[in-house]
Amino acid sequence: MSYRIFGCGKYRRLMNEKFDRTLSLRERGFMAQHRSACPECSREETQGACALNMLRLAAVEDDELDNSPVFEDRILRKWRVQSTRESVRYWSPAFVGAVLAGLTVFAALQLVSSRATIPGTTSPAGEAHLQPGTNHLPSIDLDKLDHLR
Repeated sequence: MSYRIFGCGKYRRLMNEKFDRTLSLRERGFMAQHRSACPECSREETQGACALNMLRLAAVEDDELDNSPVFEDRILRKWRVQSTRESVRYWSPAFVGAVLAGLTVFAALQLVSSRATIPGTTSPAGEAHLQPGTNHLPSIDLDKLDHLR
């Protein structure tokens, strides 16, 4: 049961990699154990082998008609390109570019917002101070306020 929960992804990866390279003894042992414990993965491997054999037979017929590269090499090349595009390593330059663009926008917004602020005075808000050279408080002329009524 633990092979099904934790090993199916690794088994499928190794199932595909066995066509590209020779698996180690430990990897082959894992595949044999998992194959016996997980009928779903075993069935998937059998179906994949049948499909690959059918493609090989079709490639032999196609190669007899024209002098194109070996069909299996073309399929494996396409599979490698697809698996590379699905990996993080393929997309990492895009992620780095997005992070740099985000940081640039953030820095630009910080610069714009810091320039928009008005520099504060040395006195705290809400306090009144006398102008230098005057000893009296400002007065309001009540006669001039008539036009406001």
